[in-house]
Amino acid sequence: MELAAIIALLEQYRYLVLFPLACFEGPILGFITGSLIPLGYFSPVPLLATLVLADVIPDIAYYFFGRWGKEKSLVERFGHKLRLTPERLETLRVLWHTHPAKSMMVTKFAYGLSTPLLIIAGLVHLPFSKFWKLSAALALLQYSVLMSLGYFFGGYFATVQSTLVRVEILVAAAVVVFGIYYFFTRSVSKQFLKKDLG
Repeated sequence: MELAAIIALLEQYRYLVLFPLACFEGPILGFITGSLIPLGYFSPVPLLATLVLADVIPDIAYYFFGRWGKEKSLVERFGHKLRLTPERLETLRVLWHTHPAKSMMVTKFAYGLSTPLLIIAGLVHLPFSKFWKLSAALALLQYSVLMSLGYFFGGYFATVQSTLVRVEILVAAAVVVFGIYYFFTRSVSKQFLKKDLG
């Protein structure tokens, strides 16, 4: 979905469409919605709660997909993204159980690898209580930062009178922030594959 269309939906329907959109476009929405706080479109606490829930609930779904799935079929289906072999699966098993916080951090910020890594967390039976608490803590940190960046940008954004100019400025800023986020997550992904699965 185009950024301008997302912004238009948020302006018109706000929380009604925020949750399902955030399930798919969470990080960029953290910045966009944060910038709309000074304009009165969102309140910080319910906004943060909505974004965190929209991040954690899909994580939990992937976790149980792995927990209740068959190891062989899941490895065949998702293993190519991680170049997964039995040895590498065992490496991931050890990482999830001995370094769960580090593993969750990599999972949250490894572009293209999040889904298979979340599934593997369930597959290797990481305790669920530990899983969801780590997922929620990192989502809270991630969205607090993104919303804060958006909020400070929104202070300037609120001084612009033209709606069209507002949308243009917001789209440009969101593209820059998302670009930085994208390259950061790509870097994390490459480093993870190189160090832990190489």
